[in-house]
Amino acid sequence: MMIPDAFPAAWRFCLVKEAGETLVGQQRSPETTSGPADDQRNYLRVANVRDDALDLQDLAAMSFDAAAREKYRLVDGDILLCEGQSRELVGRAAMYRSEPDELYFQNTLIRFRAHREILPEFALLVFRAYQHSGVFAEIAKATTNIAHLGLRRFQELPFPLPPRITQEAIIDCARDIQSSIDDALTAMSNIIDTAIGLPGKARDLLILEGADLGEPGEVDPKAQVTWRQAADVVAEDSPIVYGILQPGPDIDDGSGIPYVRGQDLQDGFILQDQLRKTSQSIAQRYERSSLKPGDVLLGIIRSLRVAVVPQELGGANITQGTARIRPSAHVDSDYLAHWLSSSAAQGWLRSRLRGIDMPGLNLRDVRQLPVPVRDLSTQRQIAEALNEVTAAHQSVLRDAQSAIGRLQGLEREFTGSCAFGEMARWITRRTAGDESESLSSLILTQVKETAAKQRNKPASRSRQSSKNGSKRISLKSSTTPEEILAVLQEASGPLDPEHLFRQLSLADSAVDSFYAGLRELKQLRRLEVARPNDTDVKISVAE
Repeated sequence: MMIPDAFPAAWRFCLVKEAGETLVGQQRSPETTSGPADDQRNYLRVANVRDDALDLQDLAAMSFDAAAREKYRLVDGDILLCEGQSRELVGRAAMYRSEPDELYFQNTLIRFRAHREILPEFALLVFRAYQHSGVFAEIAKATTNIAHLGLRRFQELPFPLPPRITQEAIIDCARDIQSSIDDALTAMSNIIDTAIGLPGKARDLLILEGADLGEPGEVDPKAQVTWRQAADVVAEDSPIVYGILQPGPDIDDGSGIPYVRGQDLQDGFILQDQLRKTSQSIAQRYERSSLKPGDVLLGIIRSLRVAVVPQELGGANITQGTARIRPSAHVDSDYLAHWLSSSAAQGWLRSRLRGIDMPGLNLRDVRQLPVPVRDLSTQRQIAEALNEVTAAHQSVLRDAQSAIGRLQGLEREFTGSCAFGEMARWITRRTAGDESESLSSLILTQVKETAAKQRNKPASRSRQSSKNGSKRISLKSSTTPEEILAVLQEASGPLDPEHLFRQLSLADSAVDSFYAGLRELKQLRRLEVARPNDTDVKISVAE
């Protein structure tokens, strides 16, 4: 818990409820969701509040009558904090900066409106530091996997009161540091965004050589390519198959047989450290899907990942979520794996996915996939070149992701240092010097006088815009059923899977956890899935 002893010695402090006005937003109800059209107004919810940034791309609307509009309308400088979130994200804070001109907020958010003695930018920095350092997580109360900050608990937290001149200097320093971090994060994210699509494009370029995806039976004499179905490029005694339906409990006594699931495939490799093991008796019943080195594996449920079986996994097996493709003697394993991972092949396969909670491929579709076949030596030359490309690509991604992690760690450290840590102490000495204590005491007196007054509504105030107002929003690598349900509950109507995925701000790598969450909610009967026609799917919260 943050205690006043952590603040600079010359600073005084008050409680959050004395530093500004706090309010929980309007609750959604049948009355507010179906109110008069003239009273419908856009509002913020948890999904719109990021760390130091508001996502205004998808605002929901509900009815705010005249009294509610006066009570819940945001003014420039208001700070919004997530009241309910996962424990590590509870209290995530951002500032409303007068855009759009009229905006309200829901009861999943707490609004803090600083008194005139406190600069809103400084208050935002303090709350971000509390969230980054775990202060909010420590006082939050959890229900299932959702932690609640609680208005009363938030109000009782200590709030530091540096002199006004010190607040201004801290804000300037923090803004400059944040701007530099944001620029670096944007640069690293741009590198990743650009790099992610490069392997697929490189595979298309080297394998297709600018040609379109062909049909089985076609021959391109110029490129010396014959197009065949995937079913025709496998060993005669080893058709394309999937594996074990029910592998049973994990066998960890040394006698188990490892098996590969779709989630065990990543970036062309099998994550051997996380493989589970089935019993020998079950593995024997599924001997037809046992693995040999050089087999090519394709995930056929949710994500279409690809990997080549290494020497050490000979004799292992697969599950029903993975297809085994054992190339014939005329097809190179790496070449086939690169083709399956190409943008052209992935697009062909994705167009044949079926289902919502567990979208998957039929083996019939896998067997019909067109494969460009060349002479074996050319295949190996192409595969070697692509192996070099993908190795360099993975190195770039690892370096960029590592840099992002270090930058985010630096961001967490600097917020606490600037808000009330070592940087704040240094700034205090440089700005207020020996008068710091008396000036801070004056701020404390003014704050308590202001807090004691009864106000109907504070006057709106103009303020200098921040350089980081357009901070880049990072995509999450996973999600939970609770987060999915929260977004659906806050949505103004049913969402299709793609829209829901975007609302959760998920990276492509989060597809497994996204569909796993949908499946769990469907099993618990928390979701309703509507199919208005043959192609569209709409998801909403079950009544």
